[in-house]
Amino acid sequence: MTKIDDKIEGLLAKHSNLTKAEAIKIVTDKNKRKKKKRVEKTERSNAKKLRNEENRPE
Repeated sequence: MTKIDDKIEGLLAKHSNLTKAEAIKIVTDKNKRKKKKRVEKTERSNAKKLRNEENRPE
C-alpha cells in the first residue's frame, strides 16, 4: 500500500460514516493545501535571500 492509501484507510477507520470517495477528496485537498504552503514559504525564502545578496557589501 502507498502512503496515501494508508491515510485514506486511517480516515475511513476513524470516521465510518465517510465514503472512500469523500476520504480521497479530503486527503487530496489537504495535500494541495500543504503543497501551496510549501511553495509560498519557498518564495518568501528566495525573496529574502535575494534582498540579503543585494545589500551585501562586496
